[in-house]
Amino acid sequence: MNNQKKINILIFFILGIFIIINSGCTSIIPPDYDDNYIVSYVHVKPSSVTMQLGSSKKFEIVAYDSENNLIPINPAEVNWEVAYQCWACGKVWKLSPESGSKTTTFTPEKVGKYWIYGYYKDEVDYDYSVINVE
Repeated sequence: MNNQKKINILIFFILGIFIIINSGCTSIIPPDYDDNYIVSYVHVKPSSVTMQLGSSKKFEIVAYDSENNLIPINPAEVNWEVAYQCWACGKVWKLSPESGSKTTTFTPEKVGKYWIYGYYKDEVDYDYSVINVE
């Protein structure tokens, strides 16, 4: 084998080792959410917002441990709900998706005050955001 081929093989070997070291295990095997992380509290972001009628806004739920470290959550265990200031008005918003995602997109259909709730693990842990629509 000539020297150029040996150099190319060595470069590919070193590059492969570098990629393996920097990728970490989380990109190959997802963390075991239920056994490795204990959720102390969750937070819906943003916590409050003012929107114009006809606009949409993305909301996200995040979780923290007892030492206030951000920890991963299982999106399959997330549910979203909305409440509007007028209980008798019915559903005057769009929410997509309503479950199975750490994020959701909210679109109001009426001016007023809304609350968007993010629930994690069967409503044990939840938080909400206040939305004023003008």
